[in-house]
Amino acid sequence: MSDAQSTWHLDGGRALTLAGAAEARRLAVARGRVWLTLSGTADEPAEDKWLEAGEALALAPGQTAVLEGWPAADFQLLVPPASAAARRGFLGRRFFGR
Repeated sequence: MSDAQSTWHLDGGRALTLAGAAEARRLAVARGRVWLTLSGTADEPAEDKWLEAGEALALAPGQTAVLEGWPAADFQLLVPPASAAARRGFLGRRFFGR
């Protein structure tokens, strides 16, 4: 991951699992192409998708995704601002006694 841009790089032939989270997230492809498999539910089976540069996909709370760059890709995993602020508040209380 690049700290300045919060962009992750995924080499071709390497898979990465994004574990489910409590909040919804957005996966945005900045460069290349990503092949991903989204976890299913009791009502819907797991699903494979392709995302090209400039495309994005919403990940539901608890949804897991397995990604592979095809052949390589850069992507961002975006969290809604309210969720990020809540985590900062928690960390501030936890580590700084606030």
